[in-house]
Amino acid sequence: MQLSLDLSTSPLEALRDGLLKTFGPQRPTKRLDPVSQLVKSSISGRTKDAVSWAVYHRLKERFATWEDLAETPDAEVQELIKDVTFPEEKARHLPHALRLIQVRSGWTLSLDHLAELELDSARWWLQGLPGVGVKVAASVLNFSPLNMRALVVDTHVHRVAARYGLIPASYDTAHAYRALMDMVPDRWTAEDLYELHWLMKGLGQLLCSHHAPRCGACALKPACSRVGVERSADILAWRPRA
Repeated sequence: MQLSLDLSTSPLEALRDGLLKTFGPQRPTKRLDPVSQLVKSSISGRTKDAVSWAVYHRLKERFATWEDLAETPDAEVQELIKDVTFPEEKARHLPHALRLIQVRSGWTLSLDHLAELELDSARWWLQGLPGVGVKVAASVLNFSPLNMRALVVDTHVHRVAARYGLIPASYDTAHAYRALMDMVPDRWTAEDLYELHWLMKGLGQLLCSHHAPRCGACALKPACSRVGVERSADILAWRPRA
């Protein structure tokens, strides 16, 4: 009897291996506890990392515990996080989310119980909180000590995945997350997904930018579909000799 073995490589593996040559391994060194990660991720949307980290540390200095933040008026929270994008909306959602965690967890501000749930159940539990979408939920599940197999799809990961041809450019974050998770090899761990996120994010920040990607410097160029890329920074920077 002849056996037929599928030895093809997952598109995510090919993408990861190409990016490892450029950025090197990206493995977690320090993790925030789940509630702290929720706070950090909730203020980070559409905001540069340096800004969101500065605001996160401002909150840590202001509040002795996250329970104190949960009881703080929205206007005061908004003033503390005014440097992030959409501060009014985030200031309204974050304390409410923390209070709801307390109610749903027996008046304990903890997300440790999520470790007992299956991935999708834990994700939907988090997405039931105000202001928590699939990206913030995946951040809590993957970046914190919960260490679950969830891929964090931010704007950079979404852009790289679409340009590389992994997902349709029309997909929203939820559809992108589901499609990419369906491509994850069964043998991959939570740390592999952590690494994939930071590799794709690094590419999106440094080379595959929104307006002028530097395609000529990208290790993925030979296999990239370059969806939606009309002109790259390499072309824009070229000038004919006089």
